[in-house]
Amino acid sequence: MRKVGGQKAKIRAALWLRLFILNLMGGVVFSLHAETLTLEQQKAEFIRLVQSGQLEQAYLLAASLENQLAGEPDFDMAYGRIALRVEQNDSAVFALERVVADKPQWQQARFTLAQAYYKTKNYPAALRQLTWIEQKPAADLVEPVAKLRSAVEWEQAKLKGYQRHKIRYGFGHDDNVNSGTAEDRIFIPSLGEIDVFPLSKASSDYFHQLGYSFDGRWQQNQRYAWLADLQVGATQFNQLSDFDRETLAARLGYEANYQHYSYSLRAYSRPLRLAGELYRNDWGGQISGKYQLNALNSVGMQWVSGRSDNRLDDRLNLTVHAISASWERKGNRWINQANVSISNERSRLDSAVYNSRDVSSLSYSTTWLASASHILIARAELQSISYKAPHPLFRVKRNESLFSLTGSWIWQFSSSVSSELRCSYTDKNSPVTLYEYDRTECVVGASYAF
Repeated sequence: MRKVGGQKAKIRAALWLRLFILNLMGGVVFSLHAETLTLEQQKAEFIRLVQSGQLEQAYLLAASLENQLAGEPDFDMAYGRIALRVEQNDSAVFALERVVADKPQWQQARFTLAQAYYKTKNYPAALRQLTWIEQKPAADLVEPVAKLRSAVEWEQAKLKGYQRHKIRYGFGHDDNVNSGTAEDRIFIPSLGEIDVFPLSKASSDYFHQLGYSFDGRWQQNQRYAWLADLQVGATQFNQLSDFDRETLAARLGYEANYQHYSYSLRAYSRPLRLAGELYRNDWGGQISGKYQLNALNSVGMQWVSGRSDNRLDDRLNLTVHAISASWERKGNRWINQANVSISNERSRLDSAVYNSRDVSSLSYSTTWLASASHILIARAELQSISYKAPHPLFRVKRNESLFSLTGSWIWQFSSSVSSELRCSYTDKNSPVTLYEYDRTECVVGASYAF
């Protein structure tokens, strides 16, 4: 089964082209083949093809036999299953409906038909089949039926749209609030060694955080939906009030969801206030796409174009373009994600080209559903940062690296109330000592969703 499952991703990418070509010649090929093989031999050939993992050929052979064998429950069941394997979901529905009509007590047939309805997004029909099985389910179907029902109800809820809210509070400690250097003296080519200004040295403090988030989806029909999400946060330090900040991240977009892939268009804005004054606003647009390789794996790509407008220093005004590729694997208890991205940040002032830079990053995160109440999350990221011109003061072209590691433990008391313990560590290396730092931050908090 693992061998067959491992070929599904390869099959789906090539299947449409190959089916198109084979459909042009398939009638001739299989007609000639049928003339040399008896019906029983063709059935045996079908079994052989399935067992050897040649799923496309098995599907085409079954399709060529449909006119002769349609209505035989065993054939229709095999035909429906192999059609699901190669993502010919409409064909699977037709074949499996014939099975259930002929043998209504066959629970496995009803379950497989529910899977076919789920893949064709006919969620009410899938739930009807599952409800029938749940009246007196076979022992080996209890867990699969429960999992499929959960998936169907989730997708059906998305079609109805939703609006979700969450408020959260956190208390924590940051050992390097200003991302300052741990050194007392730094070297500047034109000045020699000088003392580091107090504001540039690492400072630690405790803080309080308060936040609110909103996630909304308004379904237009089975395929298209409007999307909106919002996150508002405020951080207040006990002593270093100059670093108190308020953040806002808002996105509005539109999504199209097809059988195996989806794409979305969004506009975003992320203003940042420091010490009660607007410091910066990042804004722009993004295009995202996702392709479902199989039941477990999906891949995605995203393009972002925007601007970063600094209200206090025009030299920090940037134009930003970024592209990223991602992979995600969802299992019963594990969710693994990897992301690779490249961004280009260009200063809009010719005199500040030393602030222009290219950033390449690689990140990996894993989520473990330890139990119904406990979730563990770990994330690691590595960045390579290359500046386009030497710094005017330090006369060095900066090539920096940044590594960060974050771990979280979420305790879900109920569907609405949860607590979280989160710690993160960041280490930045730079040829300019002033820009090197280590930073550790830990937060414990609680949230309420409604």
